[in-house]
Amino acid sequence: MEQQNPTNLFNVYLNARDCLAGVPSNTCRWDIGSILSQAPNAEELENAGTCLIKVKFFNIERSPTQFTSDGTSTIQIRMINQYPNNIESTLQSTTSKNVISSNIIGVVGTGSSDYTYSDYQSNPNDYVAIANPFKNQIEVQLTDQDGTALANVSNKDWALWLCVYVPPQVDILTKNMPALNY
Repeated sequence: MEQQNPTNLFNVYLNARDCLAGVPSNTCRWDIGSILSQAPNAEELENAGTCLIKVKFFNIERSPTQFTSDGTSTIQIRMINQYPNNIESTLQSTTSKNVISSNIIGVVGTGSSDYTYSDYQSNPNDYVAIANPFKNQIEVQLTDQDGTALANVSNKDWALWLCVYVPPQVDILTKNMPALNY
């Protein structure tokens, strides 16, 4: 899909130490809207309502043994954004349903010895539809398998490499105007 229009494909490397607060934690913000000043087709990207994003790589300064001690099997990488097609399960109660809209853009196994994992190489994170992240600041939050903010990561390095693909936008004029025959 991204090979069809490589000018709309962005690889974005985010290091928690480079976040706007300057200190890594389980929630960090970056201003990736500034990428538009470097984009050859900035107008098309600026006007895009949605795009596709996937986590290509993630690392964190914690060992599998530390995650085992914490009882953490999975890291959920969440982006505070709008998600039209993503859901996750939650505890059912009288006030909430069993599934809710999700803001998870990727998951990573921690290597905890208390769990068995699928083969990540044959089943990596895939694209997720989200609102256009290039319009302003983004916020990424790390949570555990239960959706609770990841503990013991304050001042720990972590980084992720995102692949963001903005599908070609239909030209408003050709979409809404009939062809004129002279």
